[in-house]
Amino acid sequence: MNTQNPIDNSTKTDTAKKGKSSRRTWILALLAMVCTVISFIYRYQSGASDPAESLSKLESTQKEFPYSLDDVNLVLDDQLSGWNAGNIDQFMEGYVKDSSVRFITNKKIKTSWQEITDSYKKGYPNKEAMGKLTFHRDEIRWVNEAAYIAQVIGRWEVIQKHKLEQANPNLGSRDFSSIVNRNAPTHDTLSGRFSLIFVGTQHGPKIQIDHTW
Repeated sequence: MNTQNPIDNSTKTDTAKKGKSSRRTWILALLAMVCTVISFIYRYQSGASDPAESLSKLESTQKEFPYSLDDVNLVLDDQLSGWNAGNIDQFMEGYVKDSSVRFITNKKIKTSWQEITDSYKKGYPNKEAMGKLTFHRDEIRWVNEAAYIAQVIGRWEVIQKHKLEQANPNLGSRDFSSIVNRNAPTHDTLSGRFSLIFVGTQHGPKIQIDHTW
């Protein structure tokens, strides 16, 4: 009578189980690899990244555009030069030209470079209206030196030619002359304060946030 050895049967069963387990492990590893590849392709195409990676990229980008506080002073000097020459476009070169720029006053918050430019050109249509601008720089400091974020706190002053005719448009020419002869002021002075936040760009430091009052 032909009978099988129980030990042989047990060995075959264990071998079969090990084979199934090995195949299962191999399949799971393959699936994991496929999922990883698909995830990588998706992230590459969509540009998605985790917050830590985004922060690292941002810091890396900022560090590509280092500048000094002396460079900030040069930007302000160039703005003064442009304004006092009647050139608002040159003055506006001191600002960031993207959607991150903000110009904050007690009347409104302007949210684009073009809006700020248009507002200046409307309020100061010519060199005479622009007058003579002066900056008094009370403090220039780093907010975050590692990220190249700086702040300027100071005072602004504009001296304009006094326009007597605008004080009372109903005055006749004889009355107007009599006022002039009374040692009337020849200039008006406008003044206020400002706080500027500078960031690094490929074109040097630029104003990203201007709070003027």
